[in-house]
Amino acid sequence: MIRGLYLGALVVSLASMAVLDRRWRLFLWADARRGAIVLLAGIVVFLSWDAAAIRLGFFERGHGQALVGVELAPHLPVEELFFVTFLSYLTMVGHALVRRLLDRHEAERDTPRETERETARDAARDAHREALR
Repeated sequence: MIRGLYLGALVVSLASMAVLDRRWRLFLWADARRGAIVLLAGIVVFLSWDAAAIRLGFFERGHGQALVGVELAPHLPVEELFFVTFLSYLTMVGHALVRRLLDRHEAERDTPRETERETARDAARDAHREALR
């Protein structure tokens, strides 16, 4: 196994998510300040959760060959920071995408179709003609 492979995969995944976010302006590119605050909050929550789990003995550092070997704290590899960042970012981009699709669907549902418009226009024209007789 190649040392650093996992970290590299996380960095590529984060970069890919940023490209998608930028392209469709879903999260950070929609509102950078708010997005950064929400992303940072997610990272803090997940790292706090990890710290509590480490302190209680639920987590310990793995010894996989794909890890870089650098720890931010005992039993907290640097890859975990990138993972929780990716997880938070993925969640928010996914949420923004689903919300956009639902909003679009709702807007399409509320907008009368062309045939409905034509039917309404024809009915109004017929009613107007009847009124003139």
